[in-house]
Amino acid sequence: MTNLFIVSQNLTKSNMKFPENTILRVNLAWHKDLDSVAEMLNEYDDHDIFLDIPVGRIKPPNHNHRIDDIMHIVNNSKNVKYVAISNVEDTKELSVYCKKFNAKIVPKIETLKGVNNLSDIVNVLEYSPKIIMLDHEDLYSNLVNLRKEEQYLDVMDRVVRTCEQMDTIVLRVKGIIFTSN
Repeated sequence: MTNLFIVSQNLTKSNMKFPENTILRVNLAWHKDLDSVAEMLNEYDDHDIFLDIPVGRIKPPNHNHRIDDIMHIVNNSKNVKYVAISNVEDTKELSVYCKKFNAKIVPKIETLKGVNNLSDIVNVLEYSPKIIMLDHEDLYSNLVNLRKEEQYLDVMDRVVRTCEQMDTIVLRVKGIIFTSN
Protein backbone atom coordinates (compact mmCIF):
# COMPACT_ATOMS: atom_id res chain seq x y z
CA MET A 1 0.00 0.00 0.00
CA THR A 2 1.14 3.55 -0.69
CA ASN A 3 2.88 5.45 2.11
CA LEU A 4 1.92 9.11 2.33
CA PHE A 5 3.89 11.64 4.36
CA ILE A 6 1.86 14.81 4.86
CA VAL A 7 3.02 17.80 6.92
CA SER A 8 1.59 21.23 7.60
CA GLN A 9 2.91 23.81 5.17
CA ASN A 10 3.79 25.85 8.27
CA LEU A 11 6.69 23.48 8.90
CA THR A 12 8.40 24.68 5.73
CA LYS A 13 9.26 27.86 7.66
CA SER A 14 11.20 25.85 10.27
CA ASN A 15 14.24 24.97 8.14
CA MET A 16 13.52 21.28 8.68
CA LYS A 17 14.48 18.82 5.98
CA PHE A 18 11.69 16.63 4.60
CA PRO A 19 11.73 13.54 2.41
CA GLU A 20 11.55 14.24 -1.30
CA ASN A 21 7.91 13.17 -1.73
CA THR A 22 6.55 15.11 1.24
CA ILE A 23 3.02 16.41 0.68
CA LEU A 24 2.15 19.80 2.16
CA ARG A 25 -1.17 20.16 3.99
CA VAL A 26 -2.92 23.50 3.68
CA ASN A 27 -5.86 23.90 6.04
CA LEU A 28 -8.32 26.50 4.78
CA ALA A 29 -9.63 27.05 8.32
CA TRP A 30 -6.51 29.12 8.94
CA HIS A 31 -6.82 31.30 5.82
CA LYS A 32 -9.04 34.39 5.88
CA ASP A 33 -8.97 34.78 2.13
CA LEU A 34 -8.37 32.55 -0.86
CA ASP A 35 -5.86 34.93 -2.46
CA SER A 36 -3.33 33.90 0.19
CA VAL A 37 -4.07 30.25 -0.61
CA ALA A 38 -3.48 30.83 -4.33
CA GLU A 39 -0.18 32.57 -3.55
CA MET A 40 0.86 29.67 -1.32
CA LEU A 41 0.07 27.13 -4.04
CA ASN A 42 2.32 29.09 -6.40
CA GLU A 43 5.06 29.36 -3.77
CA TYR A 44 5.05 25.59 -3.22
CA ASP A 45 4.51 24.56 -6.83
CA ASP A 46 7.22 21.90 -6.47
CA HIS A 47 5.18 20.02 -3.82
CA ASP A 48 1.96 18.07 -4.00
CA ILE A 49 -0.70 19.76 -1.88
CA PHE A 50 -3.27 18.24 0.46
CA LEU A 51 -5.95 20.95 0.79
CA ASP A 52 -8.17 20.63 3.85
CA ILE A 53 -11.67 22.16 3.59
CA PRO A 54 -13.21 22.67 7.05
CA VAL A 55 -16.82 21.79 6.19
CA GLY A 56 -18.98 21.98 9.30
CA ARG A 57 -16.13 23.21 11.49
CA ILE A 58 -17.29 24.99 14.64
CA LYS A 59 -14.02 25.39 16.59
CA PRO A 60 -11.81 28.39 15.87
CA PRO A 61 -10.36 29.42 13.57
CA ASN A 62 -13.28 29.05 11.26
CA HIS A 63 -12.95 30.93 8.00
CA ASN A 64 -15.65 29.85 5.60
CA HIS A 65 -15.11 30.05 1.87
CA ARG A 66 -17.52 29.41 -0.97
CA ILE A 67 -17.06 25.93 -2.41
CA ASP A 68 -17.22 27.24 -5.97
CA ASP A 69 -14.35 29.66 -5.23
CA ILE A 70 -12.28 26.84 -3.71
CA MET A 71 -13.16 24.63 -6.68
CA HIS A 72 -11.83 27.28 -9.08
CA ILE A 73 -8.49 27.44 -7.27
CA VAL A 74 -8.13 23.65 -6.93
CA ASN A 75 -9.14 22.82 -10.49
CA ASN A 76 -6.74 25.44 -11.88
CA SER A 77 -3.81 24.26 -9.76
CA LYS A 78 -1.39 21.63 -10.97
CA ASN A 79 -0.21 20.68 -7.47
CA VAL A 80 -3.42 20.18 -5.44
CA LYS A 81 -3.61 16.40 -5.56
CA TYR A 82 -5.86 15.81 -2.54
CA VAL A 83 -8.88 17.63 -1.12
CA ALA A 84 -9.93 16.65 2.40
CA ILE A 85 -13.54 17.23 3.35
CA SER A 86 -14.19 17.58 7.10
CA ASN A 87 -17.03 15.97 9.01
CA VAL A 88 -18.09 13.42 6.40
CA GLU A 89 -20.88 11.34 7.89
CA ASP A 90 -22.60 9.91 4.83
CA THR A 91 -22.35 9.69 1.06
CA LYS A 92 -24.79 12.45 0.09
CA GLU A 93 -22.48 15.47 0.40
CA LEU A 94 -19.37 13.49 -0.45
CA SER A 95 -20.74 12.63 -3.89
CA VAL A 96 -21.15 16.35 -4.64
CA TYR A 97 -17.51 17.07 -3.77
CA CYS A 98 -16.29 14.15 -5.86
CA LYS A 99 -17.96 15.72 -8.91
CA LYS A 100 -16.69 19.25 -8.27
CA PHE A 101 -12.96 18.71 -7.81
CA ASN A 102 -10.22 17.43 -10.12
CA ALA A 103 -8.32 16.00 -7.17
CA LYS A 104 -8.61 12.93 -4.97
CA ILE A 105 -11.31 13.57 -2.36
CA VAL A 106 -10.28 12.44 1.13
CA PRO A 107 -13.19 12.19 3.57
CA LYS A 108 -12.34 13.12 7.16
CA ILE A 109 -14.04 10.80 9.61
CA GLU A 110 -14.71 12.66 12.86
CA THR A 111 -17.94 11.18 14.27
CA LEU A 112 -19.47 7.85 15.19
CA LYS A 113 -22.02 8.38 12.42
CA GLY A 114 -19.15 8.68 9.93
CA VAL A 115 -17.61 5.48 11.29
CA ASN A 116 -20.94 3.67 11.05
CA ASN A 117 -21.21 4.70 7.38
CA LEU A 118 -17.53 4.16 6.56
CA SER A 119 -17.98 1.35 4.01
CA ASP A 120 -20.52 3.39 2.05
CA ILE A 121 -18.29 6.47 2.24
CA VAL A 122 -15.25 4.58 0.94
CA ASN A 123 -17.30 3.07 -1.88
CA VAL A 124 -18.08 6.57 -3.23
CA LEU A 125 -14.37 7.28 -3.86
CA GLU A 126 -13.40 6.73 -7.49
CA TYR A 127 -9.63 6.28 -7.27
CA SER A 128 -7.23 3.70 -5.95
CA PRO A 129 -5.86 3.26 -3.42
CA LYS A 130 -8.66 5.01 -1.59
CA ILE A 131 -7.80 7.30 1.33
CA ILE A 132 -9.61 8.52 4.42
CA MET A 133 -8.38 10.79 7.19
CA LEU A 134 -9.25 9.84 10.76
CA ASP A 135 -9.49 12.74 13.20
CA HIS A 136 -9.21 10.79 16.43
CA GLU A 137 -9.51 13.86 18.69
CA ASP A 138 -12.80 15.02 17.18
CA LEU A 139 -14.04 11.43 17.11
CA TYR A 140 -13.31 11.12 20.83
CA SER A 141 -15.12 14.42 21.52
CA ASN A 142 -18.11 13.14 19.55
CA LEU A 143 -18.15 9.93 21.58
CA VAL A 144 -17.97 11.94 24.81
CA ASN A 145 -20.96 14.02 23.66
CA LEU A 146 -22.82 10.78 22.92
CA ARG A 147 -21.75 9.41 26.33
CA LYS A 148 -20.00 6.54 24.55
CA GLU A 149 -16.35 7.41 25.21
CA GLU A 150 -15.71 3.91 26.58
CA GLN A 151 -16.16 2.66 22.99
CA TYR A 152 -13.29 4.81 21.66
CA LEU A 153 -10.64 2.10 21.22
CA ASP A 154 -13.16 -0.34 19.73
CA VAL A 155 -14.37 2.33 17.29
CA MET A 156 -10.78 3.14 16.29
CA ASP A 157 -10.08 -0.57 15.73
CA ARG A 158 -13.24 -0.87 13.64
CA VAL A 159 -12.08 1.98 11.37
CA VAL A 160 -8.68 0.37 10.85
CA ARG A 161 -10.16 -3.10 10.19
CA THR A 162 -12.77 -1.76 7.76
CA CYS A 163 -10.12 0.16 5.84
CA GLU A 164 -7.80 -2.85 5.73
CA GLN A 165 -10.63 -4.98 4.32
CA MET A 166 -11.38 -2.31 1.72
CA ASP A 167 -7.71 -1.67 0.75
CA THR A 168 -8.06 1.89 1.98
CA ILE A 169 -5.31 4.06 3.44
CA VAL A 170 -6.05 5.59 6.85
CA LEU A 171 -4.30 8.90 7.51
CA ARG A 172 -3.73 9.54 11.23
CA VAL A 173 -1.74 12.00 13.28
CA LYS A 174 1.63 10.56 14.26
CA GLY A 175 3.25 12.82 16.80
CA ILE A 176 3.28 16.57 17.15
CA ILE A 177 6.08 19.08 16.78
CA PHE A 178 6.57 21.93 19.25
CA THR A 179 8.92 24.80 18.44
CA SER A 180 9.85 28.16 19.91
CA ASN A 181 10.17 29.94 16.56
